[in-house]
Amino acid sequence: MDVFLNGEWTPEEQATVSAFDRGFLYGDGVFETVRIYQGHPFLLERHLGRLAHGLSGLHIEDPFSFDEWTAHCRELIARNKVSDGILRIHITRGTGKRGYSSMGCSAPTVLISLHDAPPVADPKTCVNIITATGILSDHDPLSTFKTANKLVNIIAMREAEQAEVHDALLLNRNGHATETAASNIFAVLDNDLATPSLASGCLGGITRGYILELAADLGIRTVQCDLPHDELLLADGLFLTNSVREIQPIGTLDGHDINQSPLTLKLQQTYRERVQAAL
Repeated sequence: MDVFLNGEWTPEEQATVSAFDRGFLYGDGVFETVRIYQGHPFLLERHLGRLAHGLSGLHIEDPFSFDEWTAHCRELIARNKVSDGILRIHITRGTGKRGYSSMGCSAPTVLISLHDAPPVADPKTCVNIITATGILSDHDPLSTFKTANKLVNIIAMREAEQAEVHDALLLNRNGHATETAASNIFAVLDNDLATPSLASGCLGGITRGYILELAADLGIRTVQCDLPHDELLLADGLFLTNSVREIQPIGTLDGHDINQSPLTLKLQQTYRERVQAAL
């Protein structure tokens, strides 16, 4: 399979990056993960918008225009004849001198690659999660960027794997939910749909934002608010969202059974309808 590396189409087994790349040395970069359905990268324009936001926030020059990014992504999919899969865009600051100073780094490293995607889960298939030991900082400006530095999330996922569950919930220093290692989290509270605000420390997920829009279209009241851990256990339903997972209900949190809400199924069905309509 070919990848797009620094403007060239390269077989993936031949794709290499400098040992002095700042992404390798410091996690100095951003990335995006996009689900592909029948050759169509779903919500690509939104992912590219967040990518541009992250590059600007990290003061990394965007190497391509929006139209160029779109063309490169679509050509990579076509070259590899991918129908269903995952598109990953990764940009680092490029190579530089040792140390934290980024002065003189003017040639970002760009990699667009394709990966296998898991099958879309059955709507009734639940995931089990635990609460991670790590915490995220609330009101952290970096949380609005999808950076390549994800150590807290990596450790949380490792804890989930050791506990033989699917994911791990990250709290902030106030004990409020932020996100999980790999997803945003939503709670059904009576007839309302609640999710942590961006001030909690969570990433502004593309699918998170899309779900809020779907809920508004369906006449479901949404709130972005603090969600204490104990309140999650009493919710009428909990579910996770990301671009690969779509919407998956949570079955247990720390071994406690979670209620299942018909509102989750309604959102799942609407999401699938929107995916099909975009193809």
